[in-house]
Amino acid sequence: MRARLRLTIVIASLGLLIAAGAAGFATKNYKVRPGDSLWAISQANGITVDQLAEANGLHPNNVLPIGTQLVIPGSAGPDSSSSSSSGGSAQTVNASSFCSSFQANSGPWGVLPQLLQDSPNRLALQPLFERWANYYDLSLPLLEAIAWQESGWQQDVVSSAGAIGTGQIMPATGSFIANTLIGERMNINSVSDNIRMSAAFLAYLAGVEGNSRCLTIAAYYEGPLNLAQYGVFPDSQAYVASVEALIPEFE
Repeated sequence: MRARLRLTIVIASLGLLIAAGAAGFATKNYKVRPGDSLWAISQANGITVDQLAEANGLHPNNVLPIGTQLVIPGSAGPDSSSSSSSGGSAQTVNASSFCSSFQANSGPWGVLPQLLQDSPNRLALQPLFERWANYYDLSLPLLEAIAWQESGWQQDVVSSAGAIGTGQIMPATGSFIANTLIGERMNINSVSDNIRMSAAFLAYLAGVEGNSRCLTIAAYYEGPLNLAQYGVFPDSQAYVASVEALIPEFE
């Protein structure tokens, strides 16, 4: 989980770790990290999603497994990139303005990511997502898409910042969720508890953000206090775009 609340919640944002744009037209290699997407990597390197996908034999809507090695084709610089669904902004922008103008990409509706279809162990987690989404009256596709973006539905993923499990929850954030939002002892290393904690936190954020899906996703990544005070960071914009593009696949 990328949401790192300050003050009442002790949080440290992981963010997207993306290499700088390619100089000239040289190619380079890049290793996919938690939170990455084709859209985010292409924007950071001044190329289009289609160019990046084609160079690696991928579909533009593919989710990238952590650790995947990509070839970054060369570009003539940032000006050569196409405008994105979030306006292609490379600057922090006002949260309300960003979300009011944001247009989500339409993915293949109801077609789960191929990697998920091919993984019985990950598919077996669907009842847990359904259980906790229903329990917290939360959008199931939103919960599933965020978990897929965060970890690819893998409980054994631990980020370099220490975020744990399917929802990539920081231990300090997990303590807030367990003690304040749930009121029960939770085991962040349990896949069921981890998914429940993600659902509880998303439901909490949805309430804070007036049930705006765009704002809720951004707040999950950077925290509602940062969102209110500073706006939507560039990496948060990439995160929102990636999650929004995934949601139709889980509808």
